[in-house]
Amino acid sequence: MSLITILLIIILITIGWAFYRLAKKYEKNKWVYTLVGIIAFVGVVLVNAVLYAFFSEISNNIDIETHRLIAFLVGVLTSILLHFILEKNWLKGKNIEAEEAINEIGEG
Repeated sequence: MSLITILLIIILITIGWAFYRLAKKYEKNKWVYTLVGIIAFVGVVLVNAVLYAFFSEISNNIDIETHRLIAFLVGVLTSILLHFILEKNWLKGKNIEAEEAINEIGEG
């Protein structure tokens, strides 16, 4: 097994675990959001692979190993950004529900 394959497996498990815990924390569908996180990472890596194939025909300035590592990095950063956005939106929704409950208690 190559280093890239092991790195990919570790990254996928970590991303899946992070999105699973996030969905569990905010009482969302755990498996759907686990898959959303993994698919976001894989999608970005695949788009980078297509872009590399296209641009490698034009210029040979970067080797494939360097591009793979860059693709993994961009994929991880995309997953982190998606995780942050989901958490921020869900936290905002939770705070609105808490404020409504506090207002109902105050009125009663």
